[in-house]
Amino acid sequence: MKRLAPKFPLTLTLTLTLTLTLTPPTPATPAPPRAWVGSYGRIGLSSDLQGGQGAPRALTPYAPRLLEDNYLELDIGYHAYDGALAKVDITTTLALLDALMHYTGVPDAHIALRRSFIEARDLWGGPLWLSIGSRWLRGDDAYLMNFWPLDDLNTLGLTAGARGARYDAFVHLGVSRLERSALAPQTQRALIPAASGFGAEEALLLNRQRAVLAAALERRYGGEGGEMGWKWKLYGELHALPSGQRVLEGGYSERERLADDRGLTLGAQLGLWSMRHARDHLNLWLRYARGLAVYDELGAPGSLSPALRAWPAAEWRAAAAGNHEWGPLSAQWAAYVRRYTDADEVARDFDDRLEGSAAVRPQLNLGIFTPAVELSAQVSAPRGPHPRALSDATAAVYQAALIPALSLDDPAEVGAFTRPQLRLIYAASWLNAAALARYAAEDPRAQARVAHYLGARAEWWFGRGGRY
Repeated sequence: MKRLAPKFPLTLTLTLTLTLTLTPPTPATPAPPRAWVGSYGRIGLSSDLQGGQGAPRALTPYAPRLLEDNYLELDIGYHAYDGALAKVDITTTLALLDALMHYTGVPDAHIALRRSFIEARDLWGGPLWLSIGSRWLRGDDAYLMNFWPLDDLNTLGLTAGARGARYDAFVHLGVSRLERSALAPQTQRALIPAASGFGAEEALLLNRQRAVLAAALERRYGGEGGEMGWKWKLYGELHALPSGQRVLEGGYSERERLADDRGLTLGAQLGLWSMRHARDHLNLWLRYARGLAVYDELGAPGSLSPALRAWPAAEWRAAAAGNHEWGPLSAQWAAYVRRYTDADEVARDFDDRLEGSAAVRPQLNLGIFTPAVELSAQVSAPRGPHPRALSDATAAVYQAALIPALSLDDPAEVGAFTRPQLRLIYAASWLNAAALARYAAEDPRAQARVAHYLGARAEWWFGRGGRY
């Protein structure tokens, strides 16, 4: 039988299409560097217009900083760990003091180890942090006078705290044992008979540490989206120095008892920022200190009571500082007043005094060209006669300075705190008779009622989160 072909052929076609789309991978966010560096520094040269080096005329403990000496700090940091339980940083800061070989011709460097500590933050994913080591604990400063009116603690110790978006708090326990403190010594080494019975060996016979317990709490409000913010801060310190015995000259068996001592600091701060401009700020401080806390933890007491204690000494300190910007004009200013009474039993003497300083620096921000002038005054009124001049007249130093400068950053963002900054400085200081009497009679400074300073200086800071 003949098979007939279909009238309409049926064709089955199977088509397989494979489409391959290649999408480039999203680039990974680079991890932050594990190591980092930072620095604060100032350096320059100067003349007194008589062939010598220029120098400031400092009358008060915190004089205007414009004519400071050379100084450098180098920070080296390492981000050692970043996990769910903590983030850990290790920081070391070396300070190099004013000893430049190209100026003195002596290849010596005066180096200080300022900071060496490890800090663990965001502990257990929260706001807690902990650090151990040598560090400073600082708040806001009065820049024009280079001091921290409320809190500037430099110790070796343990610190625990908490950081949040609107608060900061810490508790610190630190110690120091000064090697050079003649009035209230903390260490003394002397030769004693050797353990072998032959000859002598050196022993640490006086070994007493000054302990400092400090605490701070800061609370902030506002400040979002460029609006004005404000804050308050409370701060306190307790100091303690145990008793001891020091060896009298001429042997190791005769000893003198050294009394124990203590100190106290209480203070508060009120601060505002972003009042009209993002770089505007205003800070007010009030601080009371007694005993050892009157004196820097790295310094010795200025006097002792008949019982060999610094506890009777007292200090009241009030300070204010700010910066304000109006278009191309900015103005920094700072002022403080201090009332100090020493530890001796004399009710009114030259060491007791009321003193203070004030400075203002208006600056024009014309691109990177930032010329400024600075006017300042230092006043010290003793409560007793000067031992040489036999007068209790108020000493005063007045200074005026011209500061043409270049502030090297984005010209649209240049302001009062833009760094690095290259400056030329001419300053004249006028001293009254009572201020001249503060110098020894044979000191050339005692004869110069007007002191001139002409210099070129630079200042910078970086890698410190905006702080120096």
